[in-house]
Amino acid sequence: MSLRRLALVAVLVLIVAAIAWRTRHSGNAHGPRGNEPATVALATVRSGTAPVLLGAVGNVVSPHTVNVRPQVAGTLKEIYFSEGDSVAAGQKLFLIDPAPYQAALAQARAQLAVDRASLSAARAQFERMKPLAEKDYVTSQEYDDARAAAEESAARVVADEAAVQTAEINLGYTLIRSPIAGRTGSVAAKTGNLVSASDGTPLVVINEIDTVQVQFALPQTQLADVQQALTRGEVPVEVLGDDAEHPLARGRLNFIENAVDPSTGTVALKALIDNADHRLWPGTFVTVRLQLAVEDGALLVPESAVQPGAEGQYVFVVDADGKAQLRTVTIDRQVGGELVVTHGLKAGETIVAKIPHNLQPGTAVIGIGQHTDGKPGGRP
Repeated sequence: MSLRRLALVAVLVLIVAAIAWRTRHSGNAHGPRGNEPATVALATVRSGTAPVLLGAVGNVVSPHTVNVRPQVAGTLKEIYFSEGDSVAAGQKLFLIDPAPYQAALAQARAQLAVDRASLSAARAQFERMKPLAEKDYVTSQEYDDARAAAEESAARVVADEAAVQTAEINLGYTLIRSPIAGRTGSVAAKTGNLVSASDGTPLVVINEIDTVQVQFALPQTQLADVQQALTRGEVPVEVLGDDAEHPLARGRLNFIENAVDPSTGTVALKALIDNADHRLWPGTFVTVRLQLAVEDGALLVPESAVQPGAEGQYVFVVDADGKAQLRTVTIDRQVGGELVVTHGLKAGETIVAKIPHNLQPGTAVIGIGQHTDGKPGGRP
């Protein structure tokens, strides 16, 4: 045999030996080989309280939005806030040049004074006519003319009083105050611009954000469950961000639309949310979670303990001999990192918390930890 052939045979032998060594050690690292026990994490089926939850995607809306528009025309003289400021109800926002409206008010008051004087003279003339008419010193026509003049003067005074009131209202409109407490948006006009009630764009939009609403929709099949929960009291609602364990805000369900949308088969709902820390912003899309009830004595297992199978979902239960036995279970819902089991398990049973890919029924197992609440811990 040539030296080259001997070298090739030696290389082949080394490759076969390396594959055999790797296969043997890989089997020891990832699962049982032959009758060797498998090292697995264990969990205990626990009985506890589990909320009945419904989830949906919604968006945040302000419960009170005001488009601030001018009600009189004029030059914008002052802006008393900055864009994005929080404002209180009644706080000054804008001032439209009041000079023309002050002049109009002065003119209306002057006209009222003139007509009141005329009314006084007309009434005095009419009163003087009464005894003269009774003695036929004046004709009936003259008496009727004096009465008509007095009544006409009285009517002019009423009209003048209305004109004064209108002028006062218009003058009051030159100072624009915030009708609600909230957060201002961008300002559409700057000082020096001419504004009027016919402008299509509001001067500013104010949104109430200390309290917000989240509007969302649920399938019509879940409407009866929500209505039943409302008959028992308030339905708590949580607004979730990226961390489902720590809600952004909490509130309560406060509105159900009075009809199902036939085009989607869903019903619209709204939740009232306390937003004092302003963590929620109008227009934001969020996840909401409704708590319809709290179930006592629910059987809970870690989510990682349940796997899908040909005959349904299953877990591995550790029997009295320390061997893993496959058992089909029925899962109702998920609560955080745990699943609620309705059939197939009993409280206190030990199961494999995280199933190795090659674990077979009847395999002896050695526990490296005990999960009693979905979290790792020492085995009791």
